Amino acid sequence: MSCGEYKDLIEKYLDGAIAEDELSKLQAHIEACPLCRADFERGTFVENAVKQAFSSHTSVEQAGASLVARLSEQPNRKLCVHRPVILSGGRRIAVAAGIVLAFGLVLGFALGRAGEPTEAPLKAEVPIRVAHIEGIVLVKHEGSNLWQVPDTSSKVHLGDTFHSAAKSVCRLKFEDKSSLELDQNSMLVLQSYDGGTQFYLEHGKLDAALESPHPPFFISTPDGRVEALGTEFTVTVVDE
Repeated sequence: MSCGEYKDLIEKYLDGAIAEDELSKLQAHIEACPLCRADFERGTFVENAVKQAFSSHTSVEQAGASLVARLSEQPNRKLCVHRPVILSGGRRIAVAAGIVLAFGLVLGFALGRAGEPTEAPLKAEVPIRVAHIEGIVLVKHEGSNLWQVPDTSSKVHLGDTFHSAAKSVCRLKFEDKSSLELDQNSMLVLQSYDGGTQFYLEHGKLDAALESPHPPFFISTPDGRVEALGTEFTVTVVDE
């Protein structure tokens, strides 16, 4: 077998889907192959760090602190696999996305500590709810340095910024049953909600399904502003 095939076995091992005979082959190979052994160690290290940091019994602040501690132990580790990890509570994230996001969380917590006060008064709550989340999605209130992990009970406020990581999705529902779905690797800001709605899509992609008739509805992007004239549309901002 080639090293590429053994990398596939590493992924199966991390998924808990490896057969006993495959495990025996993998163990023998990583003892003899330094490169695959390093990949195996990186994969298990990352999975354990992310699982521990984002357990259901861990607050966001504790998760950030945990990742700071764990990742600082091995500053030169690079991830070799791109696969989902099942966290407690059934949540799934992409491991590669989790590590990128970990550094984002670390930065956010560091900014929060360095730039007191970290929280400005919340802007008005709006009748929009977080209806569905897959993977890792973060929200930051306007005036705050801290990213938080929302759930389907989270309230939405004017100025909120939503960020979806790789292989992650966030769906927002409106009081009239309209919805927005933020695709992976996307960032969306709620700018206004007063007789009309305006979001700013900084990057990524969103799909909208609006009830008819609907109030004025706009999506701004770095390249201009789109008005929703129909009920279903997609807006994409491509990084050049």
